[in-house]
Amino acid sequence: MIRLAGIMLVLGATLWFGAYFAAKEKYRLKELEELERGILLLQSQIAYLSAPLPEVLESISWKTDGVIGGIFQEAAERMAERDGASAENIWEEVWRKQAIHTFLTTEDLDAVLLFGRTLGYLDKEQQEGSIRLLLRYIEHALEQGKKRLEKNGRLYYGMGGLSGLLIVVTLL
Repeated sequence: MIRLAGIMLVLGATLWFGAYFAAKEKYRLKELEELERGILLLQSQIAYLSAPLPEVLESISWKTDGVIGGIFQEAAERMAERDGASAENIWEEVWRKQAIHTFLTTEDLDAVLLFGRTLGYLDKEQQEGSIRLLLRYIEHALEQGKKRLEKNGRLYYGMGGLSGLLIVVTLL
């Protein structure tokens, strides 16, 4: 009976690891989609409104979900405090602090931080160009992530189950 319980625990744990890796990619794609939504909202706000950046970021935070919405909210609050820090520094601080709570890769984070270096410094046309560059990156990352998930999603589950069976057989 104990042996059967051990087998079930090993199989369950390895299947869980497989599911975790598949879910990790799904969550990354969801966060990238939320980030894309937020950046598109930022683009439209810059193009058609002349509101201050903290107000724009707060408005975006209401329309985006999850951790990404929280990041926009925190950046808006920090920028509204006007403690002397630049928009670039606040953007980078907030993203670096919250990065551990996201499923974004280091490349995703680097692209967002690179975009943040242009906040508040460029004129309207240059800012829109910077936004288009980030949107292109996000679209490419979403496309690659969907392909990778489609290709590897079932593989993660299968590898989890097979590695569990290997461990069980080896231990028996």
